[in-house]
Amino acid sequence: MEPFIVFAMPRSRSAWLSRYLTYKEYLCGHDELRHCRSLEDIRSWFAQPCVGTVETAAAPFWRLAPPARYVTLRRPIDAVLASLRRGGMAFDDDVMRAVLKHHEAKLNQIEKRLPNVLRLTFDELADESACADLFTHCLPYPHDHDWWQACAAVNIQASLPLMMRYAVAYATQTEKLRRLAQHEILRRFTRSHALDGITFQQEGLWQAFNDRDGQRLMAEECVMMGEEPAAWRAMNIPLLERIEATGNLHIMTARSNGRMFAYLVTALGEAFHARDQLEADQVSFFADPTWPGLGRKLQQAAIDDLRAHGVNRVLMFQPDSTRVGLLYRRLGAKQTGQRFVLELQ
Repeated sequence: MEPFIVFAMPRSRSAWLSRYLTYKEYLCGHDELRHCRSLEDIRSWFAQPCVGTVETAAAPFWRLAPPARYVTLRRPIDAVLASLRRGGMAFDDDVMRAVLKHHEAKLNQIEKRLPNVLRLTFDELADESACADLFTHCLPYPHDHDWWQACAAVNIQASLPLMMRYAVAYATQTEKLRRLAQHEILRRFTRSHALDGITFQQEGLWQAFNDRDGQRLMAEECVMMGEEPAAWRAMNIPLLERIEATGNLHIMTARSNGRMFAYLVTALGEAFHARDQLEADQVSFFADPTWPGLGRKLQQAAIDDLRAHGVNRVLMFQPDSTRVGLLYRRLGAKQTGQRFVLELQ
């Protein structure tokens, strides 16, 4: 069966609910998002059989939710604020209220746009019939009165000081994941395109790297590599400029109506293993995934152009967790090993 996700307001008995929905072979997590460091971690969690989770910070990212059985759990904002203070959290009321209102707005979106969403409130969790509806909505079992009665008698609360300590310790990693998730949500708004009207051309470094679409594509490539979207800004641009000044930088782009949708950056140089031969070492390659087949066409256009410039050999690389090697083989490239990187401190 599909997993289940409860999108909850903070301090809405979410910890208790995760215990209640952990039943037989089913495991229900609680704020599992705080333990994730990448989008792949999230996919791996939901790839497990018989799992679900109750999340108090995931509602803003509901667009990335996998197919699941969904629940929203609400509590009035004033009650949440009071509970947070009783739990030991200090905050500015106006700032926290704005955060919680945004959270409520996302719960509204979830109820309107995701299928078959069960809506519950904090107060309803005190009623067995509401808990029975929740139980059968999330789990493939009939309601278990004895289990509900045993759980209802237990007061389970997460320690806010411990959660805040954890949040502070992992703030950098959490912020990186938030940016990755935000970038992925924006990327999914783009529509697929047909390969009509595409032009391939060689461009200069300044033109390609200062192009707004080029920067968007580089951000997507960084995300694909598990980096923050802005990680490309740390590239050694002065080195690329020096290579370009010697005439040994080859940048091929794919554009439609002036907009860039793919690029391939290659550095040229003498071959190490053969005299009087010219090698092309591909430095960076990315094609907008909403243009199926564009990457292969760009590679072919670049190879044809390199051949015309007298290049004898093209060196390609395959980033981790991608299948671009399959594309290279279809182009006729032979795998002669893999690149390994040893980081020296």
